[in-house]
Amino acid sequence: MKLGVYGSGGLGKEVFELAQRCNRNSSRWEEIVFIDDFRNEGDFFGTKSIRFETLLELKKTFECVVGIGEPSSREKLFNKLTENGISLTTIIDPSVVFSATATIGEGTTICEFASIHADVGIGRNCLIQPYCLIGHDTKIGDHCVLSTHCSPGGSSTYGNRVFAGMHSSIKEKLTIGDDVIIAMGAAVFQSLQSGVTVVGNPARITKGRDDHKVF
Repeated sequence: MKLGVYGSGGLGKEVFELAQRCNRNSSRWEEIVFIDDFRNEGDFFGTKSIRFETLLELKKTFECVVGIGEPSSREKLFNKLTENGISLTTIIDPSVVFSATATIGEGTTICEFASIHADVGIGRNCLIQPYCLIGHDTKIGDHCVLSTHCSPGGSSTYGNRVFAGMHSSIKEKLTIGDDVIIAMGAAVFQSLQSGVTVVGNPARITKGRDDHKVF
């Protein structure tokens, strides 16, 4: 089986190197390549990049993960893969602390030195970045991105397509709606309704983009 990282930008490169670390431990994939709808096919970043059309021809030999950090774009690519019958897989860095009682959905990537505690549930196609600590009994929806050093408190609930920035902290037992953006360094003490963007300490609602995109 081969692995395709869908997206060859900066984050895609990070996911590629994460997959290489995993492969050194388990020899899980015979080849790891990039999938990119815009880059010409050929050599790239020590491997090769192929178009989605090529992936379709080879899909029985591939499983994939999404290598893009925008939640709505992650969802779009995830749906494109699944609708075309392409398998998604999970990648967990060997350094991750992952409770035996935690669960993870297809397509999710968990980066180095993250800690996933007791009875945590992580949805499909999420990205958990380095040193993120997810407290016990927290439930995270699909296509979410939790950035480096993000700390969601225990027994909290997150909707779909949530983005939590670097060094953000979210109090325990809160409910965070769909399409919420939590800015880097924000400290969240109250539940947040869907679609809001918050900044600061304590976090306050600010004007975000109408399309709820981060980047």
